[in-house]
Amino acid sequence: MPDALSETNACALQRRWKTVLGMVEIQLGNQADFNAYLANTQATSVADGVLHVTVKNGFIAAWIRQRVMRSLRRFTAQVFGQDIKIELETMAYTSSDVLVREGLAGDYTQWRDVRMRQQRANMARENAVAFPTIPNSTFERFESSDCNAQAMSASQKVVENPGTEFNPLTITAETGQGKTHLLNAIANQMRQNNLNVVCLTGEEFVDNYVKSSRAGNVDLVRGRYRGVDVLLVDGIERLIGKEKTQSFFLNIVEHLISNQKQLVFTFNSSYPMLDLGDEITSRLAGGLEIAIEPPDFKLKRSLLHRYANERHLDLAAEALDYLSNRVTRNVREIIGGIARVDAHLRFSNPAQSATLPTQAAAVSTVNLAVAIDAVRDRVSAPEPTMMAPEGVLDAVAVVFTIDVEELRRAGRGNRSVNAARDLAIYMLREKCGLTSSETGNLIGGRPHSTVLAALARYSERRQSDPQLAEAERRVERMLRQPS
Repeated sequence: MPDALSETNACALQRRWKTVLGMVEIQLGNQADFNAYLANTQATSVADGVLHVTVKNGFIAAWIRQRVMRSLRRFTAQVFGQDIKIELETMAYTSSDVLVREGLAGDYTQWRDVRMRQQRANMARENAVAFPTIPNSTFERFESSDCNAQAMSASQKVVENPGTEFNPLTITAETGQGKTHLLNAIANQMRQNNLNVVCLTGEEFVDNYVKSSRAGNVDLVRGRYRGVDVLLVDGIERLIGKEKTQSFFLNIVEHLISNQKQLVFTFNSSYPMLDLGDEITSRLAGGLEIAIEPPDFKLKRSLLHRYANERHLDLAAEALDYLSNRVTRNVREIIGGIARVDAHLRFSNPAQSATLPTQAAAVSTVNLAVAIDAVRDRVSAPEPTMMAPEGVLDAVAVVFTIDVEELRRAGRGNRSVNAARDLAIYMLREKCGLTSSETGNLIGGRPHSTVLAALARYSERRQSDPQLAEAERRVERMLRQPS
Protein backbone atom coordinates (compact mmCIF):
# COMPACT_ATOMS: atom_id res chain seq x y z
CA MET A 1 0.00 0.00 0.00
CA PRO A 2 1.44 3.45 -0.89
CA ASP A 3 2.74 5.49 2.04
CA ALA A 4 1.84 9.15 2.75
CA LEU A 5 4.56 10.41 0.47
CA SER A 6 3.01 8.68 -2.55
CA GLU A 7 0.19 11.23 -2.53
CA THR A 8 2.58 14.16 -2.87
CA ASN A 9 2.01 15.97 -6.15
CA ALA A 10 4.75 16.22 -8.76
CA CYS A 11 5.59 19.87 -8.14
CA ALA A 12 5.94 19.41 -4.39
CA LEU A 13 8.05 16.32 -4.97
CA GLN A 14 10.37 18.16 -7.30
CA ARG A 15 10.74 21.07 -4.82
CA ARG A 16 11.80 18.66 -2.11
CA TRP A 17 14.28 17.03 -4.46
CA LYS A 18 15.76 20.43 -5.36
CA THR A 19 16.22 21.07 -1.63
CA VAL A 20 18.15 17.79 -1.35
CA LEU A 21 20.29 18.76 -4.34
CA GLY A 22 21.06 22.14 -2.80
CA MET A 23 22.36 20.47 0.33
CA VAL A 24 24.52 18.09 -1.76
CA GLU A 25 25.81 21.00 -3.83
CA ILE A 26 27.08 22.77 -0.73
CA GLN A 27 28.78 19.60 0.54
CA LEU A 28 30.27 18.73 -2.85
CA GLY A 29 31.95 22.11 -3.28
CA ASN A 30 32.54 21.54 -7.00
CA GLN A 31 30.14 23.49 -9.21
CA ALA A 32 31.36 21.87 -12.44
CA ASP A 33 30.66 18.34 -11.16
CA PHE A 34 27.29 19.38 -9.75
CA ASN A 35 26.21 20.92 -13.06
CA ALA A 36 27.42 17.92 -15.07
CA TYR A 37 26.00 15.10 -12.96
CA LEU A 38 23.25 16.36 -10.60
CA ALA A 39 21.64 19.61 -11.75
CA ASN A 40 19.44 17.99 -14.42
CA THR A 41 18.24 15.01 -12.38
CA GLN A 42 14.50 14.80 -11.64
CA ALA A 43 12.47 13.08 -8.93
CA THR A 44 9.55 11.43 -10.75
CA SER A 45 7.72 9.48 -8.06
CA VAL A 46 7.94 8.04 -4.57
CA ALA A 47 6.15 4.96 -3.28
CA ASP A 48 6.77 2.21 -0.72
CA GLY A 49 9.85 4.00 0.61
CA VAL A 50 11.50 4.27 -2.82
CA LEU A 51 12.22 7.59 -4.52
CA HIS A 52 12.57 7.23 -8.32
CA VAL A 53 15.08 9.68 -9.81
CA THR A 54 15.67 10.06 -13.55
CA VAL A 55 19.19 10.78 -14.85
CA LYS A 56 20.42 11.33 -18.39
CA ASN A 57 22.47 8.17 -18.94
CA GLY A 58 24.22 5.26 -17.34
CA PHE A 59 27.53 7.07 -16.99
CA ILE A 60 25.92 9.75 -14.80
CA ALA A 61 24.17 7.06 -12.78
CA ALA A 62 27.51 5.35 -12.21
CA TRP A 63 29.11 8.61 -11.04
CA ILE A 64 26.27 9.34 -8.61
CA ARG A 65 26.39 5.83 -7.14
CA GLN A 66 30.15 6.05 -6.67
CA ARG A 67 30.50 9.62 -5.45
CA VAL A 68 27.38 11.04 -3.73
CA MET A 69 24.75 8.32 -3.16
CA ARG A 70 25.40 8.13 0.58
CA SER A 71 24.99 11.91 0.96
CA LEU A 72 21.84 11.92 -1.17
CA ARG A 73 20.20 9.28 1.03
CA ARG A 74 21.14 11.13 4.23
CA PHE A 75 19.79 14.50 3.02
CA THR A 76 16.70 12.87 1.50
CA ALA A 77 15.86 11.33 4.88
CA GLN A 78 16.15 14.78 6.50
CA VAL A 79 13.94 16.51 3.90
CA PHE A 80 11.29 13.78 3.56
CA GLY A 81 11.27 12.86 7.25
CA GLN A 82 12.03 9.16 6.81
CA ASP A 83 14.63 6.81 5.38
CA ILE A 84 14.12 6.45 1.64
CA LYS A 85 15.85 4.26 -0.92
CA ILE A 86 16.86 6.10 -4.10
CA GLU A 87 16.40 4.26 -7.42
CA LEU A 88 18.24 5.78 -10.40
CA GLU A 89 16.63 5.39 -13.81
CA THR A 90 18.07 6.50 -17.16
CA MET A 91 16.22 8.50 -19.77
CA ALA A 92 17.31 6.28 -22.70
CA TYR A 93 18.32 2.65 -23.08
CA THR A 94 21.96 2.63 -24.14
CA SER A 95 24.88 0.22 -23.85
CA SER A 96 25.96 2.07 -20.72
CA ASP A 97 22.54 1.48 -19.13
CA VAL A 98 23.05 -2.25 -19.47
CA LEU A 99 25.98 -1.87 -17.10
CA VAL A 100 23.81 0.07 -14.65
CA ARG A 101 21.11 -2.60 -14.67
CA GLU A 102 23.66 -5.37 -14.30
CA GLY A 103 25.23 -3.64 -11.33
CA LEU A 104 28.59 -2.83 -12.94
CA ALA A 105 27.92 0.87 -12.97
CA GLY A 106 27.73 0.89 -9.21
CA ASP A 107 31.54 0.70 -9.31
CA TYR A 108 32.84 3.74 -11.16
CA THR A 109 36.26 2.13 -11.61
CA GLN A 110 34.72 -0.85 -13.41
CA TRP A 111 32.68 1.44 -15.61
CA ARG A 112 35.77 3.51 -16.45
CA ASP A 113 37.69 0.36 -17.43
CA VAL A 114 34.86 -0.79 -19.67
CA ARG A 115 34.72 2.64 -21.26
CA MET A 116 38.48 2.60 -21.91
CA ARG A 117 38.25 -0.85 -23.52
CA GLN A 118 35.51 0.44 -25.80
CA GLN A 119 37.64 3.42 -26.78
CA ARG A 120 40.66 1.18 -27.54
CA ALA A 121 38.48 -1.11 -29.66
CA ASN A 122 37.17 1.89 -31.59
CA MET A 123 40.71 3.17 -32.17
CA ALA A 124 41.85 -0.28 -33.30
CA ARG A 125 39.05 -0.34 -35.89
CA GLU A 126 39.97 3.15 -37.08
CA ASN A 127 43.64 2.20 -37.42
CA ALA A 128 42.73 -0.95 -39.34
CA VAL A 129 41.01 1.29 -41.92
CA ALA A 130 43.63 4.06 -41.93
CA PHE A 131 46.61 1.66 -42.03
CA PRO A 132 45.57 -1.37 -44.11
CA THR A 133 47.78 -4.44 -44.47
CA ILE A 134 48.25 -6.89 -47.35
CA PRO A 135 45.46 -9.43 -46.67
CA ASN A 136 47.10 -12.50 -48.24
CA SER A 137 50.40 -11.95 -46.42
CA THR A 138 50.00 -14.62 -43.75
CA PHE A 139 52.28 -17.08 -41.99
CA GLU A 140 50.53 -19.92 -43.82
CA ARG A 141 51.54 -18.47 -47.20
CA PHE A 142 55.14 -17.79 -46.20
CA GLU A 143 57.46 -20.43 -47.65
CA SER A 144 60.01 -21.36 -45.02
CA SER A 145 63.51 -22.66 -45.72
CA ASP A 146 66.96 -22.49 -44.13
CA CYS A 147 67.47 -18.98 -45.52
CA ASN A 148 64.47 -17.49 -43.69
CA ALA A 149 63.46 -19.99 -40.99
CA GLN A 150 64.88 -17.95 -38.11
CA ALA A 151 63.05 -14.79 -39.20
CA MET A 152 59.85 -16.80 -39.48
CA SER A 153 60.25 -18.27 -35.97
CA ALA A 154 61.03 -14.87 -34.43
CA SER A 155 57.97 -13.34 -36.08
CA GLN A 156 55.71 -16.05 -34.67
CA LYS A 157 57.24 -15.61 -31.20
CA VAL A 158 56.43 -11.91 -31.33
CA VAL A 159 52.78 -12.71 -32.06
CA GLU A 160 52.65 -15.19 -29.18
CA ASN A 161 54.28 -12.81 -26.66
CA PRO A 162 53.92 -9.22 -27.89
CA GLY A 163 56.00 -6.62 -26.10
CA THR A 164 57.94 -9.07 -23.95
CA GLU A 165 60.13 -11.11 -26.31
CA PHE A 166 62.27 -9.74 -29.15
CA ASN A 167 61.30 -6.08 -28.78
CA PRO A 168 61.94 -4.41 -31.11
CA LEU A 169 62.16 -7.06 -33.82
CA THR A 170 64.10 -5.85 -36.87
CA ILE A 171 64.09 -7.99 -40.02
CA THR A 172 66.85 -7.15 -42.48
CA ALA A 173 67.14 -8.33 -46.08
CA GLU A 174 67.74 -7.11 -49.58
CA THR A 175 64.82 -6.18 -51.81
CA GLY A 176 62.28 -8.90 -52.56
CA GLN A 177 63.31 -11.52 -49.98
CA GLY A 178 60.05 -11.65 -48.00
CA LYS A 179 60.55 -9.17 -45.15
CA THR A 180 57.41 -7.20 -46.10
CA HIS A 181 55.41 -10.43 -46.19
CA LEU A 182 56.50 -11.33 -42.65
CA LEU A 183 55.81 -7.85 -41.31
CA ASN A 184 52.26 -7.91 -42.75
CA ALA A 185 51.74 -11.47 -41.48
CA ILE A 186 52.54 -10.25 -37.96
CA ALA A 187 50.17 -7.29 -38.34
CA ASN A 188 47.33 -9.44 -39.70
CA GLN A 189 47.65 -11.97 -36.88
CA MET A 190 47.86 -9.24 -34.22
CA ARG A 191 44.64 -7.71 -35.52
CA GLN A 192 42.95 -11.10 -35.39
CA ASN A 193 44.02 -11.14 -31.74
CA ASN A 194 42.10 -7.85 -31.24
CA LEU A 195 45.16 -5.68 -30.70
CA ASN A 196 45.42 -2.03 -31.76
CA VAL A 197 47.86 -2.14 -34.69
CA VAL A 198 49.43 0.53 -36.88
CA CYS A 199 51.29 -0.86 -39.90
CA LEU A 200 52.83 1.49 -42.45
CA THR A 201 55.82 1.97 -44.70
CA GLY A 202 58.86 4.04 -43.78
CA GLU A 203 57.94 6.47 -46.54
CA GLU A 204 54.42 6.89 -45.11
CA PHE A 205 55.90 7.45 -41.64
CA VAL A 206 58.13 10.23 -42.96
CA ASP A 207 55.29 11.81 -44.98
CA ASN A 208 52.93 11.76 -42.00
CA TYR A 209 55.51 13.53 -39.85
CA VAL A 210 56.25 16.19 -42.50
CA LYS A 211 52.55 16.88 -43.12
CA SER A 212 51.75 17.06 -39.40
CA SER A 213 54.66 19.47 -38.87
CA ARG A 214 53.32 21.80 -41.54
CA ALA A 215 49.80 21.55 -40.14
CA GLY A 216 50.96 22.08 -36.56
CA ASN A 217 49.46 18.83 -35.22
CA VAL A 218 52.56 16.74 -34.53
CA ASP A 219 51.30 15.95 -31.02
CA LEU A 220 48.12 14.44 -32.47
CA VAL A 221 50.06 12.12 -34.77
CA ARG A 222 52.54 11.26 -32.01
CA GLY A 223 49.67 10.40 -29.70
CA ARG A 224 48.13 8.10 -32.27
CA TYR A 225 51.36 6.14 -32.68
CA ARG A 226 52.04 6.05 -28.94
CA GLY A 227 48.54 4.73 -28.22
CA VAL A 228 48.92 1.45 -30.13
CA ASP A 229 49.63 -2.07 -28.94
CA VAL A 230 51.80 -2.84 -31.98
CA LEU A 231 53.68 -0.50 -34.33
CA LEU A 232 55.14 -1.94 -37.55
CA VAL A 233 57.20 0.14 -39.99
CA ASP A 234 58.28 -1.41 -43.28
CA GLY A 235 61.54 0.09 -44.51
CA ILE A 236 63.03 2.27 -41.77
CA GLU A 237 65.97 3.02 -44.07
CA ARG A 238 63.71 5.83 -45.31
CA LEU A 239 64.57 7.68 -42.08
CA ILE A 240 68.26 7.96 -43.03
CA GLY A 241 69.37 11.58 -43.31
CA LYS A 242 66.14 12.96 -41.79
CA GLU A 243 67.20 14.09 -38.32
CA LYS A 244 63.88 15.59 -37.19
CA THR A 245 61.95 12.53 -38.29
CA GLN A 246 64.49 10.33 -36.51
CA SER A 247 63.98 12.27 -33.28
CA PHE A 248 60.19 11.92 -33.66
CA PHE A 249 60.60 8.19 -34.35
CA LEU A 250 62.92 7.66 -31.37
CA ASN A 251 60.46 9.36 -29.00
CA ILE A 252 57.71 6.96 -30.08
CA VAL A 253 59.99 3.93 -29.88
CA GLU A 254 61.13 4.72 -26.34
CA HIS A 255 57.55 5.30 -25.16
CA LEU A 256 56.25 2.04 -26.62
CA ILE A 257 59.15 -0.04 -25.34
CA SER A 258 58.78 1.39 -21.83
CA ASN A 259 55.09 0.40 -21.93
CA GLN A 260 55.86 -3.09 -23.29
CA LYS A 261 54.19 -2.45 -26.62
CA GLN A 262 55.54 -4.42 -29.57
CA LEU A 263 57.67 -2.84 -32.31
CA VAL A 264 58.51 -4.55 -35.62
CA PHE A 265 60.68 -2.98 -38.33
CA THR A 266 62.17 -4.03 -41.63
CA PHE A 267 65.40 -2.66 -43.03
CA ASN A 268 66.85 -2.94 -46.54
CA SER A 269 70.30 -4.39 -45.94
CA SER A 270 71.73 -2.67 -49.02
CA TYR A 271 71.85 0.47 -46.83
CA PRO A 272 74.29 0.87 -43.91
CA MET A 273 72.23 0.58 -40.72
CA LEU A 274 74.65 2.84 -38.86
CA ASP A 275 73.37 5.72 -40.99
CA LEU A 276 70.23 5.68 -38.84
CA GLY A 277 72.29 7.20 -36.03
CA ASP A 278 73.68 5.84 -32.79
CA GLU A 279 70.51 6.24 -30.71
CA ILE A 280 68.23 4.38 -33.09
CA THR A 281 70.72 1.61 -33.85
CA SER A 282 71.29 1.19 -30.12
CA ARG A 283 67.57 0.77 -29.56
CA LEU A 284 67.34 -1.77 -32.39
CA ALA A 285 70.31 -3.69 -30.98
CA GLY A 286 68.46 -3.93 -27.66
CA GLY A 287 65.91 -6.20 -29.33
CA LEU A 288 66.52 -8.77 -32.05
CA GLU A 289 67.99 -8.07 -35.47
CA ILE A 290 67.57 -11.02 -37.81
CA ALA A 291 68.42 -11.42 -41.47
CA ILE A 292 66.69 -13.15 -44.37
CA GLU A 293 69.22 -14.57 -46.79
CA PRO A 294 68.72 -14.87 -50.58
CA PRO A 295 66.54 -17.85 -51.53
CA ASP A 296 68.32 -21.21 -51.43
CA PHE A 297 67.74 -24.06 -53.85
CA LYS A 298 64.96 -25.63 -51.78
CA LEU A 299 63.05 -22.35 -51.48
CA LYS A 300 63.39 -21.49 -55.16
CA ARG A 301 61.93 -24.80 -56.25
CA SER A 302 59.16 -24.65 -53.65
CA LEU A 303 58.12 -21.15 -54.70
CA LEU A 304 58.22 -21.98 -58.39
CA HIS A 305 56.05 -25.04 -57.76
CA ARG A 306 53.52 -23.14 -55.67
CA TYR A 307 53.06 -20.12 -57.91
CA ALA A 308 52.96 -22.31 -61.00
CA ASN A 309 50.18 -24.39 -59.41
CA GLU A 310 48.23 -21.26 -58.52
CA ARG A 311 48.29 -20.30 -62.20
CA HIS A 312 47.40 -23.86 -63.29
CA LEU A 313 50.84 -24.42 -64.82
CA ASP A 314 52.59 -27.78 -64.82
CA LEU A 315 56.35 -27.16 -64.94
CA ALA A 316 58.25 -29.97 -66.64
CA ALA A 317 61.32 -31.11 -64.69
CA GLU A 318 63.74 -29.45 -67.11
CA ALA A 319 61.75 -26.18 -67.07
CA LEU A 320 61.72 -26.14 -63.28
CA ASP A 321 65.42 -26.89 -63.32
CA TYR A 322 66.15 -24.03 -65.70
CA LEU A 323 64.07 -21.46 -63.82
CA SER A 324 65.58 -22.51 -60.47
CA ASN A 325 69.04 -21.81 -61.87
CA ARG A 326 68.40 -18.62 -63.80
CA VAL A 327 65.59 -16.72 -62.02
CA THR A 328 67.29 -16.60 -58.66
CA ARG A 329 67.97 -13.16 -57.26
CA ASN A 330 64.97 -12.84 -54.97
CA VAL A 331 61.49 -14.10 -54.21
CA ARG A 332 59.85 -11.28 -56.13
CA GLU A 333 61.79 -12.21 -59.27
CA ILE A 334 60.70 -15.83 -58.90
CA ILE A 335 57.04 -14.79 -58.72
CA GLY A 336 57.55 -12.50 -61.71
CA GLY A 337 59.21 -15.32 -63.63
CA ILE A 338 56.13 -17.53 -63.28
CA ALA A 339 53.90 -14.61 -64.30
CA ARG A 340 55.99 -14.14 -67.46
CA VAL A 341 55.76 -17.85 -68.31
CA ASP A 342 51.96 -17.70 -67.86
CA ALA A 343 51.69 -14.58 -70.02
CA HIS A 344 53.94 -16.11 -72.68
CA LEU A 345 51.65 -19.14 -72.94
CA ARG A 346 48.55 -16.97 -73.21
CA PHE A 347 49.84 -14.45 -75.71
CA SER A 348 51.72 -16.89 -77.90
CA ASN A 349 48.47 -18.77 -78.55
CA PRO A 350 45.61 -16.23 -78.83
CA ALA A 351 43.07 -18.86 -79.81
CA GLN A 352 43.76 -20.84 -76.64
CA SER A 353 43.90 -17.65 -74.54
CA ALA A 354 40.39 -16.71 -75.65
CA THR A 355 39.03 -19.91 -74.08
CA LEU A 356 40.82 -19.49 -70.75
CA PRO A 357 37.92 -17.82 -68.85
CA THR A 358 35.75 -20.92 -69.39
CA GLN A 359 38.62 -23.32 -68.78
CA ALA A 360 40.18 -21.69 -65.72
CA ALA A 361 40.95 -25.03 -64.13
CA ALA A 362 42.73 -26.44 -67.18
CA VAL A 363 46.43 -27.12 -66.58
CA SER A 364 49.01 -25.97 -69.13
CA THR A 365 52.30 -27.81 -69.42
CA VAL A 366 55.47 -25.71 -69.52
CA ASN A 367 58.42 -27.38 -71.23
CA LEU A 368 62.02 -26.20 -71.26
CA ALA A 369 61.70 -24.31 -74.57
CA VAL A 370 58.73 -22.31 -73.28
CA ALA A 371 60.55 -21.47 -70.03
CA ILE A 372 63.67 -20.28 -71.88
CA ASP A 373 61.67 -18.18 -74.31
CA ALA A 374 59.47 -16.63 -71.60
CA VAL A 375 62.29 -15.31 -69.41
CA ARG A 376 64.97 -14.84 -72.05
CA ASP A 377 65.49 -11.13 -71.32
CA ARG A 378 65.26 -11.46 -67.52
CA VAL A 379 67.47 -14.39 -66.61
CA SER A 380 70.53 -14.11 -64.45
CA ALA A 381 73.57 -15.31 -66.31
CA PRO A 382 75.46 -18.17 -64.64
CA GLU A 383 78.54 -17.13 -62.72
CA PRO A 384 81.53 -17.33 -65.05
CA THR A 385 84.16 -19.93 -64.26
CA MET A 386 87.79 -20.16 -65.35
CA MET A 387 87.37 -23.88 -66.03
CA ALA A 388 85.04 -26.13 -67.99
CA PRO A 389 82.79 -28.57 -66.09
CA GLU A 390 85.51 -31.21 -66.39
CA GLY A 391 87.80 -28.78 -64.57
CA VAL A 392 85.31 -28.60 -61.71
CA LEU A 393 85.43 -32.36 -61.30
CA ASP A 394 89.23 -32.25 -61.34
CA ALA A 395 89.29 -29.54 -58.64
CA VAL A 396 86.90 -31.47 -56.39
CA ALA A 397 88.94 -34.64 -56.83
CA VAL A 398 92.15 -32.81 -55.82
CA VAL A 399 90.58 -31.27 -52.71
CA PHE A 400 89.18 -34.64 -51.53
CA THR A 401 92.27 -36.62 -52.65
CA ILE A 402 90.30 -39.05 -54.78
CA ASP A 403 90.22 -40.05 -58.44
CA VAL A 404 87.75 -38.32 -60.79
CA GLU A 405 86.40 -41.72 -61.83
CA GLU A 406 85.21 -42.28 -58.27
CA LEU A 407 82.86 -39.32 -58.71
CA ARG A 408 81.39 -40.93 -61.84
CA ARG A 409 81.27 -44.50 -60.54
CA ALA A 410 77.79 -46.00 -60.14
CA GLY A 411 76.46 -46.69 -56.66
CA ARG A 412 77.36 -45.03 -53.40
CA GLY A 413 80.92 -44.79 -52.26
CA ASN A 414 82.34 -44.10 -48.82
CA ARG A 415 81.48 -40.98 -46.84
CA SER A 416 84.27 -38.90 -48.34
CA VAL A 417 83.37 -39.84 -51.92
CA ASN A 418 79.68 -39.13 -51.33
CA ALA A 419 80.49 -35.67 -49.90
CA ALA A 420 82.79 -34.95 -52.86
CA ARG A 421 80.13 -36.04 -55.35
CA ASP A 422 77.47 -33.84 -53.71
CA LEU A 423 79.85 -30.87 -53.79
CA ALA A 424 80.65 -31.55 -57.46
CA ILE A 425 76.95 -31.64 -58.35
CA TYR A 426 76.40 -28.37 -56.48
CA MET A 427 79.34 -26.66 -58.22
CA LEU A 428 78.26 -27.88 -61.67
CA ARG A 429 74.80 -26.50 -61.12
CA GLU A 430 75.64 -23.24 -59.36
CA LYS A 431 78.96 -22.29 -60.94
CA CYS A 432 78.69 -23.78 -64.42
CA GLY A 433 74.95 -23.34 -64.95
CA LEU A 434 74.29 -26.92 -66.05
CA THR A 435 70.82 -28.38 -65.87
CA SER A 436 70.12 -31.38 -63.64
CA SER A 437 70.13 -33.72 -66.63
CA GLU A 438 73.43 -32.33 -67.91
CA THR A 439 74.91 -32.63 -64.44
CA GLY A 440 73.66 -36.19 -64.04
CA ASN A 441 75.12 -37.21 -67.40
CA LEU A 442 78.50 -35.81 -66.39
CA ILE A 443 78.43 -37.64 -63.05
CA GLY A 444 78.15 -41.18 -64.39
CA GLY A 445 74.72 -40.89 -66.03
CA ARG A 446 72.78 -40.32 -62.81
CA PRO A 447 69.04 -39.53 -63.15
CA HIS A 448 67.42 -36.15 -62.55
CA SER A 449 65.95 -37.20 -59.18
CA THR A 450 69.34 -38.29 -57.85
CA VAL A 451 70.85 -34.91 -58.74
CA LEU A 452 68.01 -33.07 -56.96
CA ALA A 453 68.44 -35.23 -53.86
CA ALA A 454 72.18 -34.51 -53.83
CA LEU A 455 71.54 -30.77 -54.15
CA ALA A 456 69.05 -30.75 -51.28
CA ARG A 457 71.38 -32.84 -49.13
CA TYR A 458 74.38 -30.62 -49.81
CA SER A 459 72.44 -27.36 -49.29
CA GLU A 460 71.53 -28.57 -45.80
CA ARG A 461 74.97 -29.94 -44.85
CA ARG A 462 76.99 -26.92 -45.96
CA GLN A 463 75.22 -24.81 -43.31
CA SER A 464 76.37 -27.01 -40.41
CA ASP A 465 79.55 -28.75 -41.60
CA PRO A 466 82.57 -26.38 -41.42
CA GLN A 467 84.87 -28.91 -43.10
CA LEU A 468 82.55 -29.17 -46.09
CA ALA A 469 82.28 -25.38 -46.30
CA GLU A 470 86.06 -25.11 -46.28
CA ALA A 471 86.31 -27.72 -49.06
CA GLU A 472 83.90 -25.65 -51.16
CA ARG A 473 86.03 -22.53 -50.64
CA ARG A 474 89.18 -24.43 -51.71
CA VAL A 475 87.49 -25.63 -54.89
CA GLU A 476 86.34 -22.09 -55.68
CA ARG A 477 89.86 -20.76 -55.19
CA MET A 478 91.22 -23.36 -57.59
CA LEU A 479 88.57 -22.47 -60.18
CA ARG A 480 89.52 -18.81 -60.02
CA GLN A 481 93.20 -19.45 -60.60
CA PRO A 482 94.32 -18.71 -64.17
CA SER A 483 95.25 -21.77 -66.17
